Amino acid sequence: MAITGFFRDRAGRQTVFLPPNLPLLAWAGFGAASGMALTPRYRSLLHRASQAAMMWWAAGEAFGGRSPFRRTVGAAALVRSLTR
Repeated sequence: MAITGFFRDRAGRQTVFLPPNLPLLAWAGFGAASGMALTPRYRSLLHRASQAAMMWWAAGEAFGGRSPFRRTVGAAALVRSLTR
């Protein structure tokens, strides 16, 4: 496998820059909302929801990513989110 194959799916399409999916949008939304929360309780709740969305995205990429690159990034993000 050439280095370019690491960034392509089985059909030969590049998979580095794809539109965000639902878990990634949820992570960004909950993360932004946690930064704007007015009470520590809501800030903590929204931060945890953001972390859960990141774990959802990372697990999906680690086990079902379209290319070796996406599976590697997903696995790294999953390990990072589990060790925090």
